Amino acid sequence: MKNDSYWGDKPKLDKVVFKTVPEDTTRLAMVETGEAHIAEQLPVTEVDRVKKSSSMTLGRYPAFASDHIGINNSKKPFDDVRVRQAIAHAIDKKTILQGVYNDVGTVAHSSITPSMVGYSPNVKDLPYDLEKSKKLLAEAGYANGFKATIYLNDNKARVSLAEVLQQQLKQINIDLEVKVLEFGAYIEAANKGETELFLSGWGNATGDADYNQYNLFHTKSQGAAGNHAFYSNPEVDKLIDEGRKEKDEEKRKQIYEKAQQIEMDEAAMVPYRFSENLAAVQKGVEGVWISPAGHIEIDDVTLP
Repeated sequence: MKNDSYWGDKPKLDKVVFKTVPEDTTRLAMVETGEAHIAEQLPVTEVDRVKKSSSMTLGRYPAFASDHIGINNSKKPFDDVRVRQAIAHAIDKKTILQGVYNDVGTVAHSSITPSMVGYSPNVKDLPYDLEKSKKLLAEAGYANGFKATIYLNDNKARVSLAEVLQQQLKQINIDLEVKVLEFGAYIEAANKGETELFLSGWGNATGDADYNQYNLFHTKSQGAAGNHAFYSNPEVDKLIDEGRKEKDEEKRKQIYEKAQQIEMDEAAMVPYRFSENLAAVQKGVEGVWISPAGHIEIDDVTLP
């Protein structure tokens, strides 16, 4: 309800009602029929429906979140850096962005997005290069490839991505089995290190690089804290610890740039997409936006 005694600018709305509606298509239908004004956490699979609608507009906003193909560094053959690098070189990220995500987001070259403190455009990705990939596998003793399992939850886009990855990795003779789990079961398997390859993402509540770096890459974060890749590199640990203590903004950026480059060179994981926050908005609704952290901002909203 509106607080008439609020010290700042007076709200334009008398009240706001938040409804939890788990089903994606139901949320959209509520906006389409006028039952709701905004439906957030719009899946990329519904973007075309919103674009074609006469009653909705598509809201697209920069995000702190990124998506990645996880690799369990502690399991054979993925404990060999050459195998991880081979996988990274075999991933065609542009095709994934276009075919799976309807060009929502941008191709990622690190786990830290452009909206975040600590992002650096200087971090280099391992480029798509099938010949390089095959050469690395041969050097690692897997010239004929191997079988592997990729784990994921039942998110529609990730299921589609897994099917694309099956085809892409088949080109370097990796026979990929897709294992789709209920979200809770997927998280439990990832926490315990039971996965081989896996599909995941990482949001960010602070907008600072430490939230990603410490949780995703520090040795102390292996398992439930977020380092499902079970990645461990003493130099990276040291850089992350230094980044936590450094007060100079430019020095912190350099520290995180160095850490990110090591992570990419060692293919600790394969970040493939810098995400966007999406919403379906009833036509005529003005002033709504979603912050990079994913919070819906309605201070300046006006209704038709």
